[in-house]
Amino acid sequence: MDAAIQDRYVFTGAESARSYRLNKMAVSLTSPDNRARFKADEGGYMRGFGMSEQEIDLVVRRDWKGMMDYGASIYLVIKIGGSVGHTLPEIASHTAGLTVAEVYAKRGL
Repeated sequence: MDAAIQDRYVFTGAESARSYRLNKMAVSLTSPDNRARFKADEGGYMRGFGMSEQEIDLVVRRDWKGMMDYGASIYLVIKIGGSVGHTLPEIASHTAGLTVAEVYAKRGL
């Protein structure tokens, strides 16, 4: 993370290169057929994209913040989340280290 933009995710070329396989797998989940294949065998599906064990572990653990720290695009993290039944508020709360109720309270909702 760029120290000049502390506490923000900056998607740079370096992050893009490091997280390429993870992001490529996530974008594939736009297809209903691919989502079905992913749900049927997550590990096998991800290995088909050449993902590392570290990348696979982040997805298996649903470590949304870890994926973003690794360099995954927030838009694609949300795509993975939606594919496994996690909502945007759940992903946001995890990345902020808060509960969903705390996220809503901070937003005045």
